[in-house]
Amino acid sequence: MTDFTKRIIYSYVIIFAVLFILYFLDVISSLFLTSAIYAGVLNLINAFAAVRLFKISYKSGAKSFMIYNLGGLGIRLMILMVCIVLVIKFLNIDEYGFILVFFLFYFISLIFEVLFYLKIANKRQ
Repeated sequence: MTDFTKRIIYSYVIIFAVLFILYFLDVISSLFLTSAIYAGVLNLINAFAAVRLFKISYKSGAKSFMIYNLGGLGIRLMILMVCIVLVIKFLNIDEYGFILVFFLFYFISLIFEVLFYLKIANKRQ
């Protein structure tokens, strides 16, 4: 398990723990909690796909690395957009809560992903 994967999992566990505490304190509704879980699962799958693509491209050349990571980012983003539309259209969720939590998780994942790439790049030099 990479450092990136551990940080993502820890951050998700903390955010989900806060959400469950807020739910049990009746601050958020069960509909919002369900929306947050869907958003978190989508982003967790996205983060694991990023790690997998990185592992595939790490030992290869610069061109292959760029294709897998930047191309993979574009493809993952398109797949996420399709999933967002499907979730909002077909599931009974709080749309605003889903979008809010989705972007929270997405930006946290992107920050960890960039920091992970920078760490690996600094090790190679």
